[in-house]
Amino acid sequence: MAQVSAFFVARMIEQAMASIPPERLGPHTRGDLYRVAGLPEEGLPDKGTPETWLMIPDSNYHALLVAIAALETPDVGFHLRTASAFRCDDFGAVGLAWKAAPTLRASFSRMNRYTRLYNTAAPAFSLEERGDEIWWVHNRQTPPRTGLYLSNEGAMATYVALCREATSEAFTPLRLQFHHSDLGSTRAAEAYFRCPIDYDREVDALIMPAALLDEPNSVGDESIWRFLTAQVEETLPPDDDDAAEATTTGRMSGGQGTDMSLRRAVLEQVTDVLSDGVPGIADIAAGLAMSPRTLQRRLAEEDCTFHAVVDEARHSLATRLLSETPYSLAEIAFLTGFSEQSAFTRAFKRREAQTPGAYRAAHASG
Repeated sequence: MAQVSAFFVARMIEQAMASIPPERLGPHTRGDLYRVAGLPEEGLPDKGTPETWLMIPDSNYHALLVAIAALETPDVGFHLRTASAFRCDDFGAVGLAWKAAPTLRASFSRMNRYTRLYNTAAPAFSLEERGDEIWWVHNRQTPPRTGLYLSNEGAMATYVALCREATSEAFTPLRLQFHHSDLGSTRAAEAYFRCPIDYDREVDALIMPAALLDEPNSVGDESIWRFLTAQVEETLPPDDDDAAEATTTGRMSGGQGTDMSLRRAVLEQVTDVLSDGVPGIADIAAGLAMSPRTLQRRLAEEDCTFHAVVDEARHSLATRLLSETPYSLAEIAFLTGFSEQSAFTRAFKRREAQTPGAYRAAHASG
């Protein structure tokens, strides 16, 4: 059964209670809405990050959206107002993925990998290039359920909110389309998205100019970037000037740098992209202007393997993140290239003979 984080339930209910006029709410209370979602009427404490929250059946969530929408008909907009208030930091590891990306293209590319941390009902999205346009496409066809349509609109609105945080409040899609018919008045949606909206289309899609997605994000997480760079620099002994020059030469031309410079170059490239998932040797070799076979051979000459360098980069980064940052274990799993926290824990325990939590307790700064 598909599930949705109660994180979204709380946000939708709090937005409804704060913004729907009392005469519209009538006798409905916050507790009434929590009961519609199948949750205790006192609600839930705001603890942890989205991936750690209680999950509820998506049918309960959709029922809640329909109940709130009935209080606003015909100008339904609570789900869009909720989306507009979201910030990257609200989404834990998922938001960290978005913020750390250098461009919106990278942000969208990373997003699909982590969406299911907080929403197993999340639709399958894909980033598609269509001429000079980029389409963020929801590929899954859906049954005719109003609650699901409201959820899909809210998801698209959330992506726009994150785009506006990453670039500027002026971010505006070229246009937007939905598979479903309009749900009444389109005034609230048009005011929020600030672009033409088409309904009854083949797929849901957020359509943006390709050039915009390749501009630098204004909130790219420089602290993470600096941390990752420092991690690489401190992993290895310092090179002398000749080795440093050889590093640059080896990176740009695949030339014969020193043994240390090649290993350092591989470590740097691996660490830089771990938050996208573990890179393949072909990707790293291309960045070093050599073939995968050449990279394998040169590492073998140093009595090293690509797998060993990747493992070293992941573990070294994990130990520093655990000891020097407040990131959650789920966030650290993301930053070190794991798709699940449990896989990160198993891999870490094999290296350290203790869990990441135990390591943090023993080594945390301060």
